[in-house]
Amino acid sequence: MPDDDPASRIGFAYTTKDGILDLPPEITAQIFVHCLPLDLNSPSLLTAPLLLGQICTHWRTIAWQTPDLWTALKVDSARIPITLVEAWLGRTGTLPLSLAIAIWQEDEWDYCKAVIAVFKRFSSTWRKIALEIPWEAFEFLAAESPLDLPLLDSLAIWTEELDELPGAALPWRAFRDAHALRKLSVIDTVNPNALELPWTQLTSFECHDSGGMDSHDFLTILKHTPNLVECDAALFYYGHNTRPLPDVPPLTSLTSLALQMSDEEDMDTFSHITLPALQILDLSRVLFSGVVERLRPFLSNPDCRIRELIIRINERPEVEDFMQLLEAQPSLEKFDFREGYLGLLIALCRRLCDGSAFLPRLSCLCASPCIYPVSEITEVFPVMLDALDDALHARNMLSSDCFAKIQKCVIKDWTGSRTDDLDTIVERFRPRQRELIALGIDLVVGDE
Repeated sequence: MPDDDPASRIGFAYTTKDGILDLPPEITAQIFVHCLPLDLNSPSLLTAPLLLGQICTHWRTIAWQTPDLWTALKVDSARIPITLVEAWLGRTGTLPLSLAIAIWQEDEWDYCKAVIAVFKRFSSTWRKIALEIPWEAFEFLAAESPLDLPLLDSLAIWTEELDELPGAALPWRAFRDAHALRKLSVIDTVNPNALELPWTQLTSFECHDSGGMDSHDFLTILKHTPNLVECDAALFYYGHNTRPLPDVPPLTSLTSLALQMSDEEDMDTFSHITLPALQILDLSRVLFSGVVERLRPFLSNPDCRIRELIIRINERPEVEDFMQLLEAQPSLEKFDFREGYLGLLIALCRRLCDGSAFLPRLSCLCASPCIYPVSEITEVFPVMLDALDDALHARNMLSSDCFAKIQKCVIKDWTGSRTDDLDTIVERFRPRQRELIALGIDLVVGDE
């Protein structure tokens, strides 16, 4: 079979006797479904499902009659023919659809509206939709008649900031009646008063880091979404913003919070929220110093009992402050800190093996420390490895109903100074690493 034959890219030898062509059509259809790309991309003749129709008439018939192959479609500036869009969606029957439009160029707006017109005819089967389009196209989406959206549970909106639009364009009601909607993703500030949605039923909110919103707008979103379960937002401090931050009623369902922060002032957000159900706090994308000091009041609240803390420590805080931060969270099961200096990791390891009730539930420890200055490689790094070895052995011995065993430990991706001495020290640690692995600890040190 020639290397450029489409069938060879799928891996089927369709000319072999008793081969793929002899399978029952329903089995062949299931195999076809497993050939679909994992990511939602614009249609291509080099990937399923279009590729499948090029092999032979038999395959083309099966592919066209298999609705599951056509339930995901992205239209972008590649400008696939409108007739293909219509034929594609026409093969899906009543199956839920995952759709995306990504068109921004002004000279493509007529084409964008034509795509939207086709998509709207199938709105009753939308399950997920991502709209990266100019506001004028959004207006067309909501024009004429309300959208019928009984299945829609995920909505991504990437357009101009709503606050900058003319007042006559607001509020925007296209998705007001999406009663199954649970997840909202935006790329910039979104004002609940400008965008009518069933806010109270949302369980997931994302604001992507290529845009972001200030703390005031973020807290306003939280006030409108009392049933959030997970939230991932990028906050950007705008020095000209003098609006007072609103207090948010306790979010009793929020279990996972990930925040990107660009300025220390963003930490004021924590003074206005209460998260009694919080289990995962991800602050790995903070871009300033002082996070330990500013976070301590929030974590010291007795209503806050998290299981997983991921934090970027771009500073050299006092060891005592760092330890107090962790002492406030005895329920912590996973701790992952990025760019902390070696002294913090040494202090942490020494506390883990002193027999005190410090992080008694900790079962996973990850760190990507910052090694600086160069002298720390030979003077401090070996001390850290010794302390780590002692801590893992000690917690293995203490493992009981009162203390968890540290089952996983990853120390890698360190930043700062790096010399051949560092690699040599790591290699010398390998025998002790193997001993710990033999105890059942999944231990990774350095690049293995």
